[in-house]
Amino acid sequence: MESNLLPRDLMKEVFDIMRKNDKLYVLMKSDDDKSEERIKDVLGDEDVEFMDIADVIEKHMIKEFSDAISIFDNETILDRFGLKQFTEIIYDLSSLNQSKKMLFNYSLFGRRDKGGLVQNSGGKRIGRSVVYIPSKNEKDIESLIKRWAVKYSKRRVIDFE
Repeated sequence: MESNLLPRDLMKEVFDIMRKNDKLYVLMKSDDDKSEERIKDVLGDEDVEFMDIADVIEKHMIKEFSDAISIFDNETILDRFGLKQFTEIIYDLSSLNQSKKMLFNYSLFGRRDKGGLVQNSGGKRIGRSVVYIPSKNEKDIESLIKRWAVKYSKRRVIDFE
């Protein structure tokens, strides 16, 4: 769907329309029952919920909608607010011998002129045994860690970029 989905006068009332789990969430700039009814008519049989954008800005709602995708421009709501979601991964190499630790680190960070998985994923090393990866690329890092049978933990972080 595109931004020309709704008539221009209705677009002035809508911040965005996000899709998550086969449901549309219409993020309204203001509470207007008349506009909501007209939007429902345009969207037809879609399962629709209307929300005030101020409600979504609250911490618990941003987290809930962090992976919802705009039907207008295919971006996440975080992108719309100028935020990015990262995953901080903390890993423990104590189960590996020294040569395996070195090989693991080469895989993650590269060697000489060759970049590693972290750099190629748009991430960075933020400390010893800690990497910061765009969440959309965390599966690549996780699969490497799992292949090496390394213990790890992760947490999602929302950051300005």
